[in-house]
Amino acid sequence: MDVRLARLFADAGHASQTVQIEGLSGAPDTAIYAVCNRERRILITQDMVFSNPFAFSPIATEGIIVIRNPSQLLSDAEYLVRVIIKKLGVEDPKGHLWVVDKRGIRVWPAG
Repeated sequence: MDVRLARLFADAGHASQTVQIEGLSGAPDTAIYAVCNRERRILITQDMVFSNPFAFSPIATEGIIVIRNPSQLLSDAEYLVRVIIKKLGVEDPKGHLWVVDKRGIRVWPAG
């Protein structure tokens, strides 16, 4: 995640790290998933591979949030991060997968 996006989370009072800060740039997805689980962190990513709950189950995690931003524009990503920050103020993603795009947030498992 772009450091400018991570800063939005920090500015909203959330502890945030990036794969660069953690020394995980280029690490396998499974390693990033494992570190987030071990450190009890919500995994927030633009990598769509994490949107498959059968490959990366959110059930025993603090939550997985996938930002779906087809335009790849920073302004669109910032908008989606602000949507996530607002949602985090009222709901905990623990045990869930959130896929966030301009249409809203889809949650798995539902309910």
